[in-house]
Amino acid sequence: MKKTEKIILSIVTMGIGVLLIALRGHFIGILMTIIGICLIAFGVLDIFHRLVPSAVIKIVTGSIIILCGWLLFQAVLYIVAALLLTAGILLLYDMIKKKVSCRTWYLTALEYAVPALMVLIGFLFLFHQGGMIDFIFIISGVFTVIEGGVILANVFLED
Repeated sequence: MKKTEKIILSIVTMGIGVLLIALRGHFIGILMTIIGICLIAFGVLDIFHRLVPSAVIKIVTGSIIILCGWLLFQAVLYIVAALLLTAGILLLYDMIKKKVSCRTWYLTALEYAVPALMVLIGFLFLFHQGGMIDFIFIISGVFTVIEGGVILANVFLED
């Protein structure tokens, strides 16, 4: 990944963290609505390109996501948790397999911090409790902002 892409990724990650802190439980519903709107827009573009079957599938899927996204909050939270856990574990496994190490111990720790934080955030989403959902989103948001900061630090500290 290029340096500019890593900087953009870190800014987006920190932005998502701030949104998790500010919006808490509403974040998943808003995210589902945005995904639904994007699918509908892609479906409309497919109509202009005369790809009607693809357009119908995207428009119907986007509409269902918008209408039912708020109702499927728990399922979406578990899916996000599973994706974060899987990505974090696979990245961590790959780094251990390749024996990633930097010139100093703290740079090595920063490299391993990104997948470790992904796993931690995934566990928080996976084992959330009904009454503590706002607290879980705030803590996850803080860890996500930290993860964005770690990504940014890795960009400026690497050779």
